[in-house]
Amino acid sequence: MQEPVRIDSNPELVDKSPPTITHHVSPKTGADAALELLQETGGLHQTLDPSVNRRLVRRIDTHIMPLIYFLQYIDKTAISYASVTGITESTGLQGNEFNWVASIFFFGQLAFEFPTIRLIQLFPLAKYASVNVTLWGATLACLAACKNYAGLLACRFFLGVLEAAIVPAWVLFTSQWYTKEEQAFRVGIWFSTCGAAQMFGGFFAYGVATRVGKDPNAALKGWQVIFLFLGLFTALIGIVFWFIMPDSPAVARFLDKEQKGLHLERIRHNEQGIGSKTFKWDQVKEALTDTMTWLYAFWIFAGNIPNSIATSFGNILVKGMGFTNEESLLLVTPLGAWEIVALIGLTYGAMKTKQRLYFCIAGHIPAIVGAVLMATTERVPALVGYYTSGGVPIGWTTILGLQSSNVAGSTKKVTVACIGTIAYTVGNIISPQTFQSRDAPRYLPAKISICIIYVLITLDLVVMRWVLRRRNKQRDQEKLAQGNTYKLEENHEFLDLTDLQNREFRYEV
Repeated sequence: MQEPVRIDSNPELVDKSPPTITHHVSPKTGADAALELLQETGGLHQTLDPSVNRRLVRRIDTHIMPLIYFLQYIDKTAISYASVTGITESTGLQGNEFNWVASIFFFGQLAFEFPTIRLIQLFPLAKYASVNVTLWGATLACLAACKNYAGLLACRFFLGVLEAAIVPAWVLFTSQWYTKEEQAFRVGIWFSTCGAAQMFGGFFAYGVATRVGKDPNAALKGWQVIFLFLGLFTALIGIVFWFIMPDSPAVARFLDKEQKGLHLERIRHNEQGIGSKTFKWDQVKEALTDTMTWLYAFWIFAGNIPNSIATSFGNILVKGMGFTNEESLLLVTPLGAWEIVALIGLTYGAMKTKQRLYFCIAGHIPAIVGAVLMATTERVPALVGYYTSGGVPIGWTTILGLQSSNVAGSTKKVTVACIGTIAYTVGNIISPQTFQSRDAPRYLPAKISICIIYVLITLDLVVMRWVLRRRNKQRDQEKLAQGNTYKLEENHEFLDLTDLQNREFRYEV
């Protein structure tokens, strides 16, 4: 029998106090890629020194790129900036046609969601994401050449197709690189870049509107400059992403062989590994019958119906409060600042207390108050309500974090992420349609619906927490009842088991 390979650990990287235990790892069909990496690193199984762990996390943080979320959000809000910089007049949009230009993006995303989950498993993850980012940047730039309603619809549809991969890919990236305890805060940081995008985009669009927009001799309209600049910038970042972002920890060039083994030990208690390329239909069935899949999906669907207040209709809504086009471009920027504070603050608190859903619920309370202010007041009080509604994205980040931490099994994870993205697209398809032109400029029916939805999604979070705590309690009781007869298969964490199959799995709440 072949002797197991032992790694001589560098004293700077590994704590010497506990003894190192080595295991021979047998490959299993359909197992996680981490099991193969364990063979390469000698089946390392040891306790990490806390200082070594911190250094390793810092190294990972500096190489995992949060800029894509920044770009994805600013690309979505670009249509809102265009709405007050001349796109309606230049392309001859009438009635509710702008609503459909906003909605068609999500039809494209919905159409390609099922193919993209298989492609994510089939191709190297970062390379596949990079190609999508580059092409979506090119498509965004092409919007500057649109002359009519049909052209806008076509470009926006393909923009949605190309962005379909981003959220499922980022759920996988998060679970590959971070422990359960680290994931909520990292997702919060990544999503806080959406707030930064809101601020940058507002200031950028204001500069374009006041300089280019008011120049009668300008070769391009203000909205064309916005699409062209943001599109080319996104395409450039997509190309850079190809060379910088590793497809998985197994092939990360910024980690040596020993550090890869240490990283596997870091994420071992995630009970998930780093991903399997084997597509398993039983995991698809489990995803479709798991209660939590649909609790996640309901929040994502309902929570995104009001999404237009921050994206496609943000500037129109602020303008309807009694402000000018140019003022609206600046006045949407504090929403981004509030998002940054709320997301980082709440996810940091969730990480420290290990109470993600309590902090998420706390973030929804100011949003409910803000929705009531928007519906019942005007100008400054309504504007304050608009800003405090920016706390709701904490729900979206929490759901993504929970999908990353609480859904195990590679095929199940991408399936749940896919269902979530479908719910997201359907919610966003409906979202612009709640702002009917006949209700302008206050859009009161839309604001009333937002109040109701915010209450419902908060109750959904309460139900989620009850279900997850109940599952954890049942598993603890099962383990206690079996006593000394309870045995674990070696390296079961890396066998690509689902969270329901692996009774050792515990859910984050």
